[in-house]
Amino acid sequence: MDITVIIRCLRDRRVLECIDSIDEDVEVIVSTSHDDAFESFLQEHRIKYCLSAEGNLSVCSNVGFDTASFDKVIITDSDTIFEKGCIRRMFHGLDDCKIVRAKLKFDISKKIASSKLVADARDFVNSKELTFTPGIGMRKDIVKDIGGFFFNDSVPFAVDADLNYRVKRNGVKTDYLNDAIIVHRAESIRHDLKAAKRIGAGTAISARSLASRYSTPEKDVRRSLKAIHLSDYHQMIRTKGICTFFYQVVWDICYHIGSISRRLRRG
Repeated sequence: MDITVIIRCLRDRRVLECIDSIDEDVEVIVSTSHDDAFESFLQEHRIKYCLSAEGNLSVCSNVGFDTASFDKVIITDSDTIFEKGCIRRMFHGLDDCKIVRAKLKFDISKKIASSKLVADARDFVNSKELTFTPGIGMRKDIVKDIGGFFFNDSVPFAVDADLNYRVKRNGVKTDYLNDAIIVHRAESIRHDLKAAKRIGAGTAISARSLASRYSTPEKDVRRSLKAIHLSDYHQMIRTKGICTFFYQVVWDICYHIGSISRRLRRG
């Protein structure tokens, strides 16, 4: 099958489980940063990989895309698993659309007591029509339609929010594939809230760049980059419950702390 699966990874040996879940004959490339021990691990398992700077998901993703042999590319992370038939569905979806998004489901683990709360909150976000990673597929010819680049190298986190903004701004259709499922490993509240701050900081960088590119007020761009708004809270309470709502409020506070802190550092 003429498609490349890029797996973004930082010294995470669970990448083997992600690769094992791939049920098609495809090119697989792990995009990671330099680490002698992990590179030896990948070489031992005969896994093709490419190297990028640590701490920047945009660069990590772009290096993977540049390394890919095929025009169709799927991007995911080492803490995900492809369900049966997902890759084939995405492959065929890219025949008709330049970008597709698989359905991302967060797993629940008895070993992580808070994982259900995180899963419920993230599942609500992922039910929205947003071109978020992991689990998107793109054709390389989309570049000319979204500003001339895949991901913005200046944006280290929340790289998919920047992409989603450019996709929608330029009127590029995304096909949301509910029958193609990727499962994200269970996450703890601590990990998820730490990610919220990073995402907030990333969107602050992205908003400034996008505002300049599209001559749009930065505050309007920042709002567009945020997936959940006050207007979504009522539906979240109705569909996910009051506990998920309160957790989302805490997540949003951490997000705004990250965003404001980044803007203050910028001056």
